[in-house]
Amino acid sequence: MAIGRIAVIISEIFDPLDYELLNGIHAKASSLGYDTICLTGIRDVRLSNNNHVVSDKMDNVYTLINSTKFDGIIFIAESFYSNNTEQMIFSMLRQISVPIVVIGRKQEGFNTIRSDQRSDIRRLTEHLIEQHNCRHFAFVSGFKGEFNSEERYAGFLEALADAGLDFCEEKDLYFGEFWKQPSELIGREIAAGRESLPDAIVCASDLMAIYLSEGLIASGIRVPEDIKITGYDGEWYAVLHTPSITTVSGCKFDEGQRAVTELYYYMTGTISHEADIASRLCFGTSCGCKSDLKYSSKTVNKKNWIERELLNIIDKHLTSGRYLNNDISDHVSRADTFDSLIQRIHDSAESLQGWYRISICLCSDWRFDFERPDIYRREGFSDTMQLVMDYNRYAQNVDSQSFPITHLLPMLEQDHSPVLVTISALNNGDQILGYTAFYYYDVDSINYDAQFMNWNNTAAIGFRLIQQKLYQEYKQRKNNVISTIDPATGFYNQRGFFELLAAIDKGECILWLFGLYDDNDILTDQNDYHFFSTALRLSSEKDEIIAALGNHLFAVVFKKSAISAESWKFQRLLRCMYEAERLQPLDKYSRLPCVLSISTLLDGTAEQKQLKAAEIAELAKQRLSSGDHESLKSDLLWLKIRVWLHPETDLSVEDMAQELHISPTYLHRIYKKEFGISAKEDVILARIEKAKQLLVSSGLSVNEIAEQCGYHEPSHFMRQFRDRVGMTAMGYRKHNSKHGYPFNTPQIIYNAVQINRPQKPENIV
Repeated sequence: MAIGRIAVIISEIFDPLDYELLNGIHAKASSLGYDTICLTGIRDVRLSNNNHVVSDKMDNVYTLINSTKFDGIIFIAESFYSNNTEQMIFSMLRQISVPIVVIGRKQEGFNTIRSDQRSDIRRLTEHLIEQHNCRHFAFVSGFKGEFNSEERYAGFLEALADAGLDFCEEKDLYFGEFWKQPSELIGREIAAGRESLPDAIVCASDLMAIYLSEGLIASGIRVPEDIKITGYDGEWYAVLHTPSITTVSGCKFDEGQRAVTELYYYMTGTISHEADIASRLCFGTSCGCKSDLKYSSKTVNKKNWIERELLNIIDKHLTSGRYLNNDISDHVSRADTFDSLIQRIHDSAESLQGWYRISICLCSDWRFDFERPDIYRREGFSDTMQLVMDYNRYAQNVDSQSFPITHLLPMLEQDHSPVLVTISALNNGDQILGYTAFYYYDVDSINYDAQFMNWNNTAAIGFRLIQQKLYQEYKQRKNNVISTIDPATGFYNQRGFFELLAAIDKGECILWLFGLYDDNDILTDQNDYHFFSTALRLSSEKDEIIAALGNHLFAVVFKKSAISAESWKFQRLLRCMYEAERLQPLDKYSRLPCVLSISTLLDGTAEQKQLKAAEIAELAKQRLSSGDHESLKSDLLWLKIRVWLHPETDLSVEDMAQELHISPTYLHRIYKKEFGISAKEDVILARIEKAKQLLVSSGLSVNEIAEQCGYHEPSHFMRQFRDRVGMTAMGYRKHNSKHGYPFNTPQIIYNAVQINRPQKPENIV
């Protein structure tokens, strides 16, 4: 039976080394009778959600260490790429009196666990000296001054010193930043600029070893015939590479076991000896040895691991026939009651792999105060939580109930064997809703992939829509004399809209009319109406008035600021389409209806505002009913929206013209006439805007941001950024990190994306 619980704080569970480390932790913790509770923000901030609001709120899950009973905490600090998040967690840990061990970072006042990296690299270097008679070495480190880099470099130097070999740092020490492009460039540099090649190159990670070899081989250097290479970490892809990389495996499993052993001593005063799980050398062909293909001391071999991953992919493919991501979003968004939402969330969870039990816990104030809708929970969790869903595939479920946050999960208060649970935040924008808990039989079953993130996000959107529905019902009940709400959308109807407009007797405001044409060519139906009304609702701001005026026409009124009506119209439409993409991804093949988009300034008295709005709305309805529209203008609008939503896409003027079946010259003329800017310049500005946001809200390097924004060459990006912003990218990052980010253009938060782009040197904007 479980005698306690250990919290594991980890940024993400994605890389095989994450799994190896957690396997070591859970194996040892369960053998001692402790539950393993993984608190994770789901995403890696380098590659995924660079929306700073969403990222911060996903990190809210770590505040559970302040309010929940844990017997001990393991903080995997090295998994965090955001220094702000890491320091926030250290600050919280200092305020609690619970035994703590830290993995991968040295921090004053905390006990740190690290694998014996120095000895591992030393053994690798000795192997090259003794077995392959290597005498001239180079070393590829990670970062200068970084602890792991320095430890591995020290082990390398010790091996050379024992063998009586000299090493010239000025010529033979390189820094690959633990990443792909720098390491590949080092390989090309060594091949091109050296008269005497080293016998061997020792790398501080497998990833750097792989891309170093790619750079060497591309430059005509053979591995291992001309240069021998070794890595570190025991990554699975080290075996798949040709040549397979000689490396060290088992380090993370050993590290996890030792972390629990030390934590157990701090918790109980008892020494528990871990099993002999020392790291071992894994010989690939990159050093000249025959590959032994063994993955780690915990796994039989890498072939078995790869076969298991392929089976998971096949299983997902078969399951996706019933649970496509778009289907999940649509299925959940159509829930009309809280109970039906819970059932739909449960149904869609069947598309996820590996789990045997799910619990969803909401804060007691998740609905917020309908009298004060702008006041809601933005951090932490409520003292009392509500278990709203508990589903166990193989045993009896726990009934919905309220419970104190200190219990974390009602099931953990019952007698049970040690369990493995992952907990992630459930939030709607910057509102904290609660958290989700997934139970697994083993670490290898954890599957925090894109489908899981889509499910988690969709569940949050579902609760948000129920919030809005409950809120609209509340407002409708208050208006018990004359209904001013459109029942199909929850927006104000025409009467309610003009009554509210009459109350705006001071100041100017902007009116935006957004409508869907209903003609025989584009069959606009109630699904389109439902879809766009949902997107309008999700993208709304608290100062807006939104109304459904009939005839597929929506009206939005916003108090005028410094921005022009025309600019605000495009920003508002862009926000709407950003939310539409969260519901259902749109691309150039999506069927998009022709739309009417009109904006104007309303000024004067309240009566004058009403009259002007009524006149323009009537004209808009007539145009929608008559089908009087220009399809090319509508196509241009969708094209511009796609450019701003996905500026990283390779999209030349020729590509755009081909999509619209017109010539590039004609496209250039009509695009500039319609939007006041050329298509080529619009793409550049969209890319620069995304780059500005990523510079401030992410830890990505300038080269990585250039790639995220669609540039094949960083120098091209840097030149265009400086020309249009007036400063370098690094200068912009430093300035705005101090003063805050100025959102001047379309206010959407771009996500970093995984770029798998073929080389395309020609026709690039």
